[in-house]
Amino acid sequence: MQTLLCLAVLQTAPAAAQTVPDDLRGIGDPEDALAPEEAADQAAETVAPNPTQAGVFALRSSLNSAAAETGSSGLGTNGRVTPVRPFADRITAVTRAVPLSETGIDDSVFGGDTTFDAAQGIRLGSFTLTPQLSVSTGWTDNTSGSSSGTAGALYLISPDLSLTSDWSRHELDVSLRGTYSGYPSNPDDDDTSVFAAANLRLDISEATQVTTSLAYSYTREEDGSAEASASGTDHNHALSADVSGTRSVGRIAATAAIGADRNLYTTDSGSESGRNNTLYSASLRLDGNTGSVVSPFVEGALLLRRFDETCSDSLCEKRDANGYQLRGGVTIASGPKLSGELGAGWRIEDIDDSRLEALSGFIVDASLVWSPSRLTTVTAGLGTSFEATDIDGASGSIIYSGDLRVAHGFSDRVVAETGLGYSYRTYEGVSIEEQTLTSFGGVTFALTRNVALTADYTHRRFDSSQSGGDYTENAVEAGLRFRH
Repeated sequence: MQTLLCLAVLQTAPAAAQTVPDDLRGIGDPEDALAPEEAADQAAETVAPNPTQAGVFALRSSLNSAAAETGSSGLGTNGRVTPVRPFADRITAVTRAVPLSETGIDDSVFGGDTTFDAAQGIRLGSFTLTPQLSVSTGWTDNTSGSSSGTAGALYLISPDLSLTSDWSRHELDVSLRGTYSGYPSNPDDDDTSVFAAANLRLDISEATQVTTSLAYSYTREEDGSAEASASGTDHNHALSADVSGTRSVGRIAATAAIGADRNLYTTDSGSESGRNNTLYSASLRLDGNTGSVVSPFVEGALLLRRFDETCSDSLCEKRDANGYQLRGGVTIASGPKLSGELGAGWRIEDIDDSRLEALSGFIVDASLVWSPSRLTTVTAGLGTSFEATDIDGASGSIIYSGDLRVAHGFSDRVVAETGLGYSYRTYEGVSIEEQTLTSFGGVTFALTRNVALTADYTHRRFDSSQSGGDYTENAVEAGLRFRH
């Protein structure tokens, strides 16, 4: 009995020591003695921070996976009129680049936005709703974005909503964005774009994840594009859905996915059904979980493109196609300094109609984030997309895009950003080429905890091998951003 009592006292003694208030402990206690290295670290932590660096960090919890930008669209080109995406979208994509492992991006990477007015969101049960609204006005020398465009005033209204779950396991992200561009002197040039997406990730186990994604976008075709009709404004609707499962086994992570991408095209006068199609895909990707800075991956996919109409143009060309895509590359996880993914390969879509050549070409995709300093972040992207067409004799088009963006935080209230994007589009079977160069610069100043002042300048140059398609545009905007 005495032995048991002694053991009980010895077991409770450490716990009791831990509960002794600091002010009652002697300064000579061994626990108070710090190793020289620990003392140095503690002293470094107590040094007053640089005022210009106060709170200038990317908030990982604010990243919404449904809004991730993979690859590049050349800063909103690709033959479609879309606004420049937020800087954080590519950071979000890079954090998901390596399945079931850490990418190396941490909270010390500057997120490209002011943090004095960082959104707190609205709690809705186990979700956080983050609303944002940007309103700006300005002037452009080309309201229609075409060779016949004229100068005039402009205004933009851009709502942005994100919904993020706060679950211990699994994750649901929803993103809804839109932009309405109005031109008081030329109301026929008014434009709207919409983007909505939802991602659900299910953590089946530590080694297995299942992800489902749904997305919808609405954009307008560039007036100077070869796809633009003469009967009015062209409206592009894109819907996509995919399901993927990732399983990590030792040094290998395998991801199997199936998806469908639906594209609908209409004009002011009705449907342009010759281009309406659905692309089905099934893919398998293998990642090497080597734990090193650079890890390899390979990916293969089977493709089936089906058009709504058997005769899609005046020549009654049957454009249904079967194809495949092979891609390989590396993921990079060099701590917070450099992270991302770079891949290249080949894609082919073999069209049923023997009069049309196969739509095939080299593909390259990349999403990179580089943090050269605590207050500066650089993002870069490369992207390749294959687009259907109903132009007589053309099999389709291949679009290569790239962009480079830099954001710098002068303080938690002031952030500046600049970027350069380029897009090249070439058609298979006909001699049509289109190039778009976009550059921009902007400054954001947080006035209060909820309101920021924004100012931007954008230059766009569109060149086409078809006569009468070239144009340039210069636009300046200033406005307010509200968020909660």
